[in-house]
Amino acid sequence: MRSNSPKSNLRSFRYSDEIAAILEAQEGNSLNEKFESLVLFCFYKLEKRKKDLELIEQDIKRERQRLYDLQHATEELRLLEKEIKDAQFYFRIVEHRAKAISEAAEKET
Repeated sequence: MRSNSPKSNLRSFRYSDEIAAILEAQEGNSLNEKFESLVLFCFYKLEKRKKDLELIEQDIKRERQRLYDLQHATEELRLLEKEIKDAQFYFRIVEHRAKAISEAAEKET
């Protein structure tokens, strides 16, 4: 992951003991190599994480749509169940009326 390009940017900067420990843990023989290794690692890791995040966001979008579809289907089933119960109620009323009419007709004969 190290860059072999010429080092034309000469800079000096101060950093904390925490940063020194992080730099020291990086690959490389010199502070410059370690710093370059850390920067390149973070840069390429960030690019990969951005791509991973895009894939995760697409998955979330698909799952949200699936959840919406399931909720919609569940609501449709609830409405259908209510309509079936309503129909059963009215069929019982019709059944009772038909029975009453039948009984009244039998009494007349």
